[in-house]
Amino acid sequence: MFSLLSLATVLIFGLMIGCANEAEISSYTTPKPEDVHAENHLAESERPERTAPAMTPPAQAEQAAKPARMYAAIVPNGDQNWFYKMTGPVESVGQIVPQLAEFVSSVTYNEGKPVWTLPEGWQEQPGNQFRYATLVVPVGDATQEFTVSALPASGDITTDVVININRWNGQLGLGEITTSDLESAGEDPTAKLAKMKSGEQAIYSINIVGEQSSGGMGRPPFAR
Repeated sequence: MFSLLSLATVLIFGLMIGCANEAEISSYTTPKPEDVHAENHLAESERPERTAPAMTPPAQAEQAAKPARMYAAIVPNGDQNWFYKMTGPVESVGQIVPQLAEFVSSVTYNEGKPVWTLPEGWQEQPGNQFRYATLVVPVGDATQEFTVSALPASGDITTDVVININRWNGQLGLGEITTSDLESAGEDPTAKLAKMKSGEQAIYSINIVGEQSSGGMGRPPFAR
């Protein structure tokens, strides 16, 4: 009897092992090579049309520079430097440079602010965050802006004047001046570079001709 029970146990254990092995058997279906190729390659008629990416239009070239004349003056007064400036057509601005210089010389200062009497035909417009005032001046058949602005003085007027004149020269494509050039400047207010006095008031001015780019002029660190 013991033998029969042992034999039954062996048979049952064998059947269990066989079932377990059968459960671990997996089957896979391998696609045919031609089917794989077909799924990953479109027929020529089914290919999407290829188009070139849209081109970014090139930035417009800056227009050619044009001749221009600039008259500008720097007047130190207390802890402020006052700036007067006009830029425009060479001939027409050149004709009124004496009048501009005379006006700058006539300006007085009360409590740090300019006091003036405008010549006939001139008009004063309000300033903005960069300008104290804008004076509209008849120039031939048109008008030009004569801007007035002020900035704190550095305490070294020679440095202030040289830096600003070189900035203005650069706006017309001209070279720089040196401290020696300023020291040797004459008193003719219509000269290319002048250093003069109106009473006790010092005035430094330029009357220069160059080429002004139409791309505009960024605001320099001292004055326009």
